[in-house]
Amino acid sequence: MPYALLFDVDGVIADTEPLSARAATAAFRELYGIEIPLAEHLAYTGGTHKKHVLGLAASYKLEVDLEEAIAAHKRHFLLELDAAGDLRYPGVAEIIALMAADRDWRIGLATGSGRERSRATLAKAGLDTANFAVWLTGDDITKAKPNPEIYLRAASQLRLFPTQCVVIEDSVAGVAAAKAAHMRCIAVTNTYPGEALHAADRIVDSLAEVSPTMLYDLAVEG
Repeated sequence: MPYALLFDVDGVIADTEPLSARAATAAFRELYGIEIPLAEHLAYTGGTHKKHVLGLAASYKLEVDLEEAIAAHKRHFLLELDAAGDLRYPGVAEIIALMAADRDWRIGLATGSGRERSRATLAKAGLDTANFAVWLTGDDITKAKPNPEIYLRAASQLRLFPTQCVVIEDSVAGVAAAKAAHMRCIAVTNTYPGEALHAADRIVDSLAEVSPTMLYDLAVEG
């Protein structure tokens, strides 16, 4: 039976959540002259640029030009990314290589970030997108995580049932999306502490702890 391993990108493959927070702060400073504490961005982890911008706008009672604000966020993020060093988390390349070589498994990406941003992030992490059988971004969906749309679409494109898929996530919203899609989920504590990710089927502190055996066990449980 074929299975799928679906990765979120930001906070799972690469340590980009702090970059995104700084980029959003810089965008709101530039456009609206306000300073947003970095901690306030945590609530939007795992979501799309649109959800992030609209959430902050509502919190600060701002009327924003959504297209302009998203563009500014993206521009500042790409600047942050360009200036950053090695962002890839330990164990990422190894587990992707192992599962990509396994005939029973297909590898995919399901990220709330836009395609341009995710392409730049993957390039910075030194990962070849040719390894992924499906690659969905925030540009491809209408409902952000915790809605399960992106994961259900990934399963559909792979022609698999959701129960044949295992997801790796780092955020509360991402875990909720995976479970709402009726997929098994491994949560990695790169962004949130383990207790916040309790809805996941497995919780690890690093992808170096994820093995083919763990993935097969989860897939069979599904």
